[in-house]
Amino acid sequence: MGFSKLAWVEGKKLFLQNELYMALFLCTVLYAMGTNATIDSSQAVFFWQEMASVMPYIGYMLIAVTIVVGVSRCMPFEREKEMEELLVTYKAGRVQLLVVKQFVLFLFCVSIVLFYYVITSLVLLAYASPTGLFVQMGANTPNYLTPNPDWTFAKLMILEGGYMVLASYIFALFVFLLSLFIKRSVFIMLTAGGIFAFWELYEKYIFYYIQTMPGIEYLENVYRYGLNGMLSFEYLEGYVVLSNTEVLLLFLSLAAGLFTVNLILGRRRINVALGS
Repeated sequence: MGFSKLAWVEGKKLFLQNELYMALFLCTVLYAMGTNATIDSSQAVFFWQEMASVMPYIGYMLIAVTIVVGVSRCMPFEREKEMEELLVTYKAGRVQLLVVKQFVLFLFCVSIVLFYYVITSLVLLAYASPTGLFVQMGANTPNYLTPNPDWTFAKLMILEGGYMVLASYIFALFVFLLSLFIKRSVFIMLTAGGIFAFWELYEKYIFYYIQTMPGIEYLENVYRYGLNGMLSFEYLEGYVVLSNTEVLLLFLSLAAGLFTVNLILGRRRINVALGS
């Protein structure tokens, strides 16, 4: 089976999950409500300021939920359908299947990120006009980062969109990595979702009760520089001594590293499962 045809087959498996669309519906409702909760359209560039601010406010959490639900069945699909023996019949072998699955994950992340930006724009269109895309931000810079005030909102949205896609893909590859060691998709979902939820609860609630404890800064760094910090734009808030371009290059390197690790471990994992 050729690469494109195999990618089509794997894409159908991923995008046609009933659970995915149930999660997407619930997350979309919550996201629209979260976007609506921040409405204050008195500024001329409100539309783009809000477009840039709502993703770090609530969007990244719902993207993470959608990814967990969608990716959790990406690798276990053949195991749960008792089709693992078919993996050896692919023309280029098991490695091609692993490459295709991870390639499809990237397309999935791009689609999910674009979907939530579209939802944001549709909600905001009810309150403001999408003018000012090429206006310099100046004092209207979103509070999650400190770019050059001479930037236009167009440049900011390109940075934010690229950042969110790469961060989401790294998270998706992490869930994929978990699936190499956990057989059932429901347990993959619970494990990945539980890890993400724990650190969000820690950052938003638990931290305020234990922030005076010695050594707490180490836990803060785990959140800030871990998967949650990547998704919540911590890498653009000045905590990382890297430029925006260097952050994107770092994310590309991390994604490539995880891709390779999944390829190596995935091939060995399938070998073990098949008794090879």
